Amino acid sequence: MNSRRAILLTPVIGLLFLIGCGPDPDQLKNEAQHALSVGDFSQAREISTRALEQVPESEKRLIWSLERIRLEALARDNQAAEAREALERLATEYPEQANASLYLAIASYLQEAGDASGAIDILVAGDKRFPEESDKFEAQIRELQAGGGLDPAEIQRLKSLGYL
Repeated sequence: MNSRRAILLTPVIGLLFLIGCGPDPDQLKNEAQHALSVGDFSQAREISTRALEQVPESEKRLIWSLERIRLEALARDNQAAEAREALERLATEYPEQANASLYLAIASYLQEAGDASGAIDILVAGDKRFPEESDKFEAQIRELQAGGGLDPAEIQRLKSLGYL
């Protein structure tokens, strides 16, 4: 191949390579965050999950951002069981970031999504994990009860656990 032809083909080959690689994880994170902010929770979950598959393990900060987006999308989309499982895993993998405030926020998202039982599960799990923050979890449980969104079985469960 002559040098002139090689010079002309190099940018074309580079462009084809970039097209084949698709968006990078940072770009996907931004897309997932946008989907979350406009209320497209299933799209936010799908994009963040796809991005997590591409991120090298060394990119802890980016991984955490994507995990947080995915977790919030799960809670806002009323996926309580998956949210609790993800939250418990993240509390082990990222103990600094997955703190009591995150548990309280995820419970609030579940409550807003209409899943009082799921919110209670998160609050009880958070209270067990962070006993020094027990007053915050108990206060949110009392607010949940005061809001009238609990059925008799949930109220009985909270009484049996000593919260009411």
